[in-house]
Amino acid sequence: MKELYQLYAKSNGETIRQHTDKLLNTFEEFIQLYGHHFSALILSAIKYACEYHDYGKALYLFQKSVKNDKFTDNLSNKDELEKLYKDNGFEKYIPHNYFSPAFINPKELKKQTDEITARIVFTAIYYHHNRDFDINKDQLKNIIENDLIKRFGKLSKKYLGEILGDSINDDMWCNYAIILGMLNKLDYYASDIKQKYPFEISGEYHNKSIGDYVYETITKKYDLRDVQKYMLENRDENVIITASTGIGKTESALLWADKSKLFYTLPLKVSINAMYDRISTMYGYDKDKVTLLHSDSISIISNIEEDTEKAMMKYDSSRRFSYPVTICTIDQIFSFVYKYRGCEMLLATLKYSKVVIDEIQSYDPKVIAKLIYGLYLITMCGGKFAIITATMPPVIMYFIDKIKIAHMPEEKFLLEKPLRHKIHYEQADKFDFDKIIEYGKNKKVLVICNTVKSADNIYDELKERGEYVKLLHAKFIKKHQKILEDEILKFAENKDMTGIWISTQIVEASLDIDFDVLFTEMCTADSLLQRMGRCYRKREYDSDEPNVYITDNKNGCGTVYIEDIYIRSSEILPKYNDCMFSENDKMEYINEVYDTNELMKSNSDYFNKIKNEIKSLQYAIPFKMSSIEAKKNLRNIISYKVIPESIYNLHNDEFKKCYEILKNKRNYAIDEYINAVRYIEDHSTNLGQYDVRKDEKCNSLFEGLDYYTLDYKYSFDEETHIGKGLEFVKDEDSNYI
Repeated sequence: MKELYQLYAKSNGETIRQHTDKLLNTFEEFIQLYGHHFSALILSAIKYACEYHDYGKALYLFQKSVKNDKFTDNLSNKDELEKLYKDNGFEKYIPHNYFSPAFINPKELKKQTDEITARIVFTAIYYHHNRDFDINKDQLKNIIENDLIKRFGKLSKKYLGEILGDSINDDMWCNYAIILGMLNKLDYYASDIKQKYPFEISGEYHNKSIGDYVYETITKKYDLRDVQKYMLENRDENVIITASTGIGKTESALLWADKSKLFYTLPLKVSINAMYDRISTMYGYDKDKVTLLHSDSISIISNIEEDTEKAMMKYDSSRRFSYPVTICTIDQIFSFVYKYRGCEMLLATLKYSKVVIDEIQSYDPKVIAKLIYGLYLITMCGGKFAIITATMPPVIMYFIDKIKIAHMPEEKFLLEKPLRHKIHYEQADKFDFDKIIEYGKNKKVLVICNTVKSADNIYDELKERGEYVKLLHAKFIKKHQKILEDEILKFAENKDMTGIWISTQIVEASLDIDFDVLFTEMCTADSLLQRMGRCYRKREYDSDEPNVYITDNKNGCGTVYIEDIYIRSSEILPKYNDCMFSENDKMEYINEVYDTNELMKSNSDYFNKIKNEIKSLQYAIPFKMSSIEAKKNLRNIISYKVIPESIYNLHNDEFKKCYEILKNKRNYAIDEYINAVRYIEDHSTNLGQYDVRKDEKCNSLFEGLDYYTLDYKYSFDEETHIGKGLEFVKDEDSNYI
């Protein structure tokens, strides 16, 4: 169509033809990088969608909206067209995507693809903008007949019959998501006038991938371990491995990634930040080829990148999934399980990527169900996954196999030597504080509690009795939490330091620390073994005294932890009491606690939550949920960001500056805006939906950001790093230590 050279796609004068050619050129770039992951049929469908997606911008009203006066002013029937749109209720704006399919010849498209794929292409173009806009069939036909057909001749008015409804199977939905997702991904880049954000960054760095860099780093000093050899040999397969803590699971996963685009998921943000540092420093991988993505990533990235514009580019490119290696939470990529409009780019990207799920058992059972169903859709699309974990409950494998996800048989890599743990289990209301203090005089002692309140109480009990007693949990403001995380890492590494650290689940899998003795409240079996991984991590233990003391006080049973799994864990553990707890013993323990038949027989809440959630996802109707609902429902984590009032008062002038910048952000440079957001973030902490203190939060302080002050005592000394963070007592004076 020669008219495409005169009709505008953008208000800057870029024509529909110019924009479409840009998009098609980007498509060719993409094929060079990842085309081998796609069938010829799907590539043909994507290209067809790219060609026709913006033809609907030929509408008179669209050309008027982008100020194409050369065209609109010279139309002989301009008054008729003005009346046409006014009579149909569209005076200023009309979505072009609903009209683009009219330009497609259905017979020609079906000849180039097939019946179903052609319908998917029609549907992808029709919905390539996810807008809440009310338009009916009569309005569509009226405008096509009296605007487009009069100007362009024969066009299709019956394409609405080709649009797929919501009664489509998973296979059709996956192909739809791939075609539409790729169209949108290509279109976003081609629509960026400056094109400053990379579409896809090559995974090669000096002609080497992340897998190459990890391989070289390891083999300079050591031979590959069995688990690493296995993952490298099976890099083209879906793999599930259980491997002992400290055996090299992370390196194995990166070797498995090889030259592919990688999404490495971890449960906690602090773990993600640490993994980013590990990849960009330990292995020498170019930091411009690895990124992180979680709810606070803009703050972290702006800390890493000195240049603000570069930080924003990295953040925006991260959100577009442009990087070869992305370390992220599952929230960033798994919301597609709800099949909402707008999620298609997620699954399209995962089609030509590899996904690592690290420690799958650490998630809530409903989240585990969503991960399993997500892996099912990813493999259906052609993507690859690896599940790597220190403990794989058999019940999870049951559901993976029940839903028929293709994968290599589960492999176990357990350390027979060294023996690292001797456990002592007892039912008691509290820890043996005298023993903790005694050990703390000449050993590194870690105390892990199930709740912040319990950790606070134990800190109160021990702080006056030990020379070195520190507390770490998630209720310090982020600035202070980072200080404490850095200190505990240094403490663990320093062979000459002794003392006591008290913490919560925050240290289970997020920090690479190694202590001499562990005191822990009883918890579920998987968490218990994770906690043991923080003690004698890689060393052999040969003393007659236990180095792991487990106190079963029922704290968190039925609240933090599912009751039936907690009880099974505590009932089975005593058979290993006062014995060396080998890696095989640990696997036997996990297998018994999470025995599928036993959980089914007992009508386990854990089992039923996974089963029912998978079923609800399988039978969910596509396109019914909004993106906001989907992202909220994925982990269903409701939290409130609060700034302790004493912190707010202490830094009142700085907070006022931040407020001014956020309120009038158009008047400030982007780096000033980012610094303001980061300052607020660094001085806040989160309260969960069940935290009683959340009801005491004050009104929101900052425009566009949901932060509150909280009048509860907060203590932390920035010189000694001593304090309890956000406490459970009201702060009448808002004093700051």
